[in-house]
Amino acid sequence: MAEQQQNPWKEALATIDVSTIDQLNALKKDRDVLDARLKGLDAVRADFADAVYQRVRGDYEKRLAALDAEALPLKHAARTEYAKLRELNARFEADHEAIKLDQQELELRHKLGEFSDAEFKKRVGDIEESVREKAAAHDEATALKARFLEPFEDESDLSFEADAARAAALIGAPATTTQFATLASVAAMAGIDLADVRTNEVAAVLSTAPPNKTQVMTAINLSDPALAAAAAASAVPAAAPAAAATNGGGATQVFRAARLVPQNPEAGKQSYALALKPTNLGSDAANEVRLAGPGVDAKHAQIVVSMGGFTIVDLSSKHGTRVNAEKIRERQLRHEDVVQIGAARFVFREG
Repeated sequence: MAEQQQNPWKEALATIDVSTIDQLNALKKDRDVLDARLKGLDAVRADFADAVYQRVRGDYEKRLAALDAEALPLKHAARTEYAKLRELNARFEADHEAIKLDQQELELRHKLGEFSDAEFKKRVGDIEESVREKAAAHDEATALKARFLEPFEDESDLSFEADAARAAALIGAPATTTQFATLASVAAMAGIDLADVRTNEVAAVLSTAPPNKTQVMTAINLSDPALAAAAAASAVPAAAPAAAATNGGGATQVFRAARLVPQNPEAGKQSYALALKPTNLGSDAANEVRLAGPGVDAKHAQIVVSMGGFTIVDLSSKHGTRVNAEKIRERQLRHEDVVQIGAARFVFREG
């Protein structure tokens, strides 16, 4: 217990709720049994009357559908918690990269005579202790990831991006993760499969700005009053738009307030509000976000806003731009994404 209190990374991991995993594993076990029985049923179909075959098959399929309905809100909850785990893993990786730079900087300063041998040894010891703490947290995060994967086919099924792709297939139009997450939240918590959603109304909702609670409620086919009540009770309203502007075509563009929040000394102490106009990042004094230090180009990256949200674009920088420790050329930002330029790290936050 004492180790957990002394290790902030492990303490953060302890906040991730894995209670739904055991429930999903139990449901998966029941589903596997029914799937096996269905295969066995087809193998002996010729030995029984078709009416008997259809009756038994219908019973198994009905029970499978009930299991899927029961699993739907649990999967949504698991995806939400797994998103937190992915964010922490990304921070571990970003911190690891930053530590390597810290170590190199320390060695350079020592060689230049800035630190005595004793001071250098002490500082190296502090860094190594930090590395050990993060390694322990990383091992725990890896074990947690394995637990989350147990009831799912693969890691892609644990992301809301998979839900967004499914929505695109259903409505015949692309849907951003942010837009679809609002829709999926209401549908999942109400126990509604997306296949039962009225696709024309969903397409209309997802073609506009991120939908609010009322829009989502009207976009879902809630023929059962009990489901409607469940959805109304469980849905979380989307954040109110922060600003609006008119684009060249005359349409109103609505976007959520967002900002970059510094996470380490290299990023400074100031948070930067993102506006309708592009936000430039780099070492040049003309940038809205001016950064110093190794690995930062004069014009390094730019954040632009569109109907889909905020997107960061690397401006062909020498050392690259990272989002959640992954080097990117262009990436739509999501709430709590970690943006790294050089050694400077920011968290992108909406609302």
